[in-house]
Amino acid sequence: MQLRYQPSLDGLRAIAIAAVVLYHATDFTFPASGQLGVDLFFVLSGFLITSILVDEHRRRAGTVSLASFYRRRALRLLPAMLALLTVLVVFASIMGDVRETALGAAAGIGYVMNHAIASGYGEALPDGLAHLWSLSAEEQFYLVWPLVLIGFFRGRLGLAAWACATGIVLLQLRALDLLATGAATPRVEFGVDTRSVSILTGCLLALLLAARVGPAPKIPQRLELVAPVLFVALIVVDWKRSLFAGPLLVAALCAAVLVLQALDRTSPVARALSVAPMVFLGRISYGLYLWHLPILAAFGVLGAGLTFVAVPAVALSIAAATASYYLVELPFLRRKRRPVEREESAAPPVPDGVVVVQPR
Repeated sequence: MQLRYQPSLDGLRAIAIAAVVLYHATDFTFPASGQLGVDLFFVLSGFLITSILVDEHRRRAGTVSLASFYRRRALRLLPAMLALLTVLVVFASIMGDVRETALGAAAGIGYVMNHAIASGYGEALPDGLAHLWSLSAEEQFYLVWPLVLIGFFRGRLGLAAWACATGIVLLQLRALDLLATGAATPRVEFGVDTRSVSILTGCLLALLLAARVGPAPKIPQRLELVAPVLFVALIVVDWKRSLFAGPLLVAALCAAVLVLQALDRTSPVARALSVAPMVFLGRISYGLYLWHLPILAAFGVLGAGLTFVAVPAVALSIAAATASYYLVELPFLRRKRRPVEREESAAPPVPDGVVVVQPR
């Protein structure tokens, strides 16, 4: 396996963060299901993390350092989050209302925000930190997934892929059961079980490609626009609770196809995703995800309907994300790259979202 830089995957991150920011900046009105941008992140994350784990398993003769894995995750995620939470807590202290922000910061840094919201405690937490639920769900998944992938399957990729596919089916059935029994919407929307279907879809794609001999398959030319068009169509429709009755899984599958297209440098999708503005937006997407909601909340955008105040709020969010990337994230990204990774790739230090595994 060969690790190399793929700018089009940054472009996918740009699509994901644009959908999420627009969704929040328009007070959850456009695109009507913009939260699916989070699931595009999930699919990409599952694909990349699984690919890296499989690659390490092969390079190290059947072993994986879990300590190194979690160290890399911490270096990637924690510095920018700690910077955000520190600023918010200090600001709240100055304003004399720190309790709610401190509770939200604790739920975020403890990666339990999704459980807090799903359990009905969301109203006790600040709106500007509610988006940390996705980071919580993702990290809870990755507490288990490396152990399942390496501990149980030990390189048997075909068996792991079957287990992954089975998990997707079981999680979809779980979502249908919650809907049928009238579970509260926050329970369905923010539960790690219901939303992990997207991460598992990315994991399954990585396993299928890793088990394949030869280059990744190409999408037939006549079908190249099916996944992008269908994904956009799914995002603009307001599915409400029915999103979890099937559209979410379809969106995850479309996202997996988009990842496959992004890996093919000759495809029109990959070329469109590789333009400089898209790549830059993808590079700062993590910081933009962290900063945009608290800034929108500070500007009074949340709950205010469509308002022009959202424009300067989004501009300030992009500026904060750019500062976060260059001043906070990038120094730690350099530290998390191991010597063997530096030998295998001449690319500059970049987030996990732009490192891909290519089968030999």
